[in-house]
Amino acid sequence: MSYLSASLIATTAALGLALAGPVAHADPLGAPGTSCGQDKVVTDNHTCQAFNASCTGYDMMLIGRVDHQGHCVIPGVNGTRP
Repeated sequence: MSYLSASLIATTAALGLALAGPVAHADPLGAPGTSCGQDKVVTDNHTCQAFNASCTGYDMMLIGRVDHQGHCVIPGVNGTRP
């Protein structure tokens, strides 16, 4: 076996091990917008929240409500209420 072939095999094995961790720890909640309980939805930041729950931005300031697709929107949009 040549050095190039051995190097390629080792690189492929290392890459496989590096990618196995994130795949094994995939989010059990599912994709944003999917249901995760009665009147609850998976949000964009992969948490399970009730519809119309308050949501915050990156600076933790209240910016809106959780809509039926799991997005944080201004109250009154996509079925949320003020």
